[in-house]
Amino acid sequence: MTALQSRLDVEPGATGAGPNRPAPAAPGRRRRALRRHPRSAPYLFIAPFFVVFLPFGAGSVLLALGMAFVTWPLGQAPVFVGGDNFATVLTDPLFGKAMGNTVYMLAGFLLALMPLALFVAVLLKQLRKRSANIVQVLVFAPITMSLIAVALVFDLILNERVGFVSGVLAQFGLDPIPFLSDAGLAPWSIILLRIWRVLGYYAVILFAGLQSIPDEYYEAAALDGANAWQRFRHITFPLLKPVTLFVLVAASIAAWELFAEVDVLTDGGPARSTLTAVMYIFQASFGQFDLGKGAAASAVLAVAIIVSTLLANRLLRSDDRDR
Repeated sequence: MTALQSRLDVEPGATGAGPNRPAPAAPGRRRRALRRHPRSAPYLFIAPFFVVFLPFGAGSVLLALGMAFVTWPLGQAPVFVGGDNFATVLTDPLFGKAMGNTVYMLAGFLLALMPLALFVAVLLKQLRKRSANIVQVLVFAPITMSLIAVALVFDLILNERVGFVSGVLAQFGLDPIPFLSDAGLAPWSIILLRIWRVLGYYAVILFAGLQSIPDEYYEAAALDGANAWQRFRHITFPLLKPVTLFVLVAASIAAWELFAEVDVLTDGGPARSTLTAVMYIFQASFGQFDLGKGAAASAVLAVAIIVSTLLANRLLRSDDRDR
């Protein structure tokens, strides 16, 4: 018995475990469990996301929605007021101006971004693979930079008094251009900054969509005598439409939430021409110390984002049915 015990201590592999070591779990047992419940496996992999999202994501949304129905000055107890906060926000001319400014800059941003991003994507496709990889890195680099740092650099470039552009114009005896102090130019200065920063990001997404279009389509069209514009109109644009709509939705959601660039460059001025919806929410919550009013404004903004996203998704579904 002693000899047998000694052998087990020396050769635990013979039985799968020694006297002081737990037996390893059979790998086949785990595989059989997954085979018996194959549909539960994907949910187990995504479960960690929901463990974090439910308390910090969904919980925060529900808290903000509840705050929209109370008046809650900082340092005081909340008082239920029903829909008074929504009535105040929806009848506030300043909130209407903020939403109008946001829609204006959103439209200008999208109208400039989409053709530029598509042009860069087509240009990348025309380059050789190694050259395309280098250009992708260069055009993608701005999105990796700190937004605050980029805004500060743009302020040094566009500032009317000490900006680089004004300095260059002064060398030629020209007056400085009030990029950030003119109500007509300031919104477009914000749009310019946003486009410079995200152009490469969306261009790379469109480039990936272009790569998925088979070259045989273009070769067949060329044999039929189609020129470059006809190939783009009848092949590239229809097949790229789902990716284009994705870019449109993602870019529009980001534009709805415009804040940091405005906060650094213009602080909502001049004459409230760059005041955005998110800046209004920030000022109501932490400038006027009215969390209920800020929560109500954020709820209205969330509805606007959801509606615009659903409209874009509806276009995508209708396009899929047509094909």
